[in-house]
Amino acid sequence: MKYFTEADLKNLCGKDTSLIKPAPSAELLDRTQKRLGVKLPESYIELAAEVQNGISLEKRCAVPVVDSSGNVIRYVKSSYITNISHEQGDKSYPENSWYYNDRVSPELFYDRPNLIRLGSDFSNNSYETFVMNYLDCGSEGEPTIALIDRKVRRGKASEPTLGSDDWRNINDDFYLELTPIAPNFETYIKSLVPMPKLLAFDFGAIKEPLKQAAKKSFRELVKVHGKESIVAFGLYIDSEGSMIADAANTYSHLEKHLTEFPKEKDYYTYYTTEWHYEGLHFALDLFEPICAELSAYSAALGTDDKIKRFRDKLLDACAEILAELKNENFFANEYTNPVVLSVNISNDNISGAKRKKLRAILE
Repeated sequence: MKYFTEADLKNLCGKDTSLIKPAPSAELLDRTQKRLGVKLPESYIELAAEVQNGISLEKRCAVPVVDSSGNVIRYVKSSYITNISHEQGDKSYPENSWYYNDRVSPELFYDRPNLIRLGSDFSNNSYETFVMNYLDCGSEGEPTIALIDRKVRRGKASEPTLGSDDWRNINDDFYLELTPIAPNFETYIKSLVPMPKLLAFDFGAIKEPLKQAAKKSFRELVKVHGKESIVAFGLYIDSEGSMIADAANTYSHLEKHLTEFPKEKDYYTYYTTEWHYEGLHFALDLFEPICAELSAYSAALGTDDKIKRFRDKLLDACAEILAELKNENFFANEYTNPVVLSVNISNDNISGAKRKKLRAILE
């Protein structure tokens, strides 16, 4: 092979075979490049044709992100290297697979010309995606590899201008940030390493920032929605423990559900997924750095058991923060009506024993 040695490929291909397809034919390569509007890297084609077309990354799944001096500042997980295979109308994949329903492979990043999706983390709900970046080299050049992530607007000079046609714009709250990772695909593959062993997460270090985020969120909530009779405020996380967000409920919204489902009082009172406001966005600038830290740590955990233990400790930390604010009379001082406090998982269940423990902390 021209680009890769045996040492470069050691422990690269994982055991999951769901993304593996036959080596791409010359005809398929030609059609794929015409569809994408670019010339694919020769090293990418070589990997698909001579090693494996579609790779699950298991042992070597960590992508180093470096600063301007070349120092590694963090590792981002990727679960796969996308294959060269799927075309419009191809139903050869199982119905529950990533590429069913006419998904093409490789595909453009959100239909953006010159950005081609290369990989991401299947097990994490972050917005981090690796792409082959043709923005600077043109359709015939050698693309760099870049990381694209969603960021909260903070008024920095590097952010895209609101209202402009900059491709990085999402909305008033978020934008996309592109970070260079490797000068080419060959270097990207050679840079993949096992995820470094993690130290224990310092939950104490995020408590004060989280407390300030909750305080700002509730204060802004009262300013904007206080006349709606707020009856509940809470924090929720996702099933991977990769983010924390705020939620609130109003009297009219709660009564509407209780009238319709009178036997489900506990559910509609405490489960943030059924509240009027979920993801308030009032304190995004404070929640975002916390979420970035959680997402990076959660992605590196690797197993469901480790993620569950991490998630449970994160729920405890959220409950303890709200309990501290309650004991300091923060909510009573900021709002005339009493509010129910709750923590929850947005897309998963909490065991009865865990729910009981959290209630005990908050009551």
